[in-house]
Amino acid sequence: MNYPIFNAIVNQVEARLAKRSINVDHFRIWNEEKINATGLEIGMNLEDRSKHVKKLVINHDWDKFREAALAKQLPGMEKHPLLKVDTYTDKNLTPYIDVEVSWFFNEERLYRKLDSQVGNRRMEAAGQWMEYINRELKHVFAEDKLISRWHVEIEGDMHGRYVTDMSLISYMQFDLDHFTTLNDIHVHMEQSIQKVMLRTDAIIKIASRTMELAA
Repeated sequence: MNYPIFNAIVNQVEARLAKRSINVDHFRIWNEEKINATGLEIGMNLEDRSKHVKKLVINHDWDKFREAALAKQLPGMEKHPLLKVDTYTDKNLTPYIDVEVSWFFNEERLYRKLDSQVGNRRMEAAGQWMEYINRELKHVFAEDKLISRWHVEIEGDMHGRYVTDMSLISYMQFDLDHFTTLNDIHVHMEQSIQKVMLRTDAIIKIASRTMELAA
């Protein structure tokens, strides 16, 4: 087992999500030996909470180098398997989990409110919706300094082009460099995911307000 610390974190995340009765669609661990990496993907269905935001997906990226760095930091980890391999212990890295959070919006609900869906009207409405959301985000999350971007796909039919798979992607890091026990890390991870959920609540409200303006 190359990732005993990360696996312990994953197990705790799964257990704590279950206790909170969050509607988790999928909980998937992946490994890619060619690049010495692993990760966790959590998908949450939001349709019971919002008509405008369909889904939340949180991706956690980790690797053997950060696993070894955290093992060196935590007492009692002297027998960690990666500490026996110089390749992973030679680098002086700060252990952190890269996190990508994606919120998927319900563009179909926007289109259904339009008086006309002919020509570029759907494209224009989706663009306006994203612009209104951007403005609100800058105001609501001014102190968080979120690094975010939009991902959209464009399709067409006999009436014109339209946006599909409209999602807002935010990038952050969960820093683990100041912790000396696994329990403290577990608490920190729970707090970090709770922060993502609070942001999700805010984005759901923003999406509701701004869609009315775009339509």
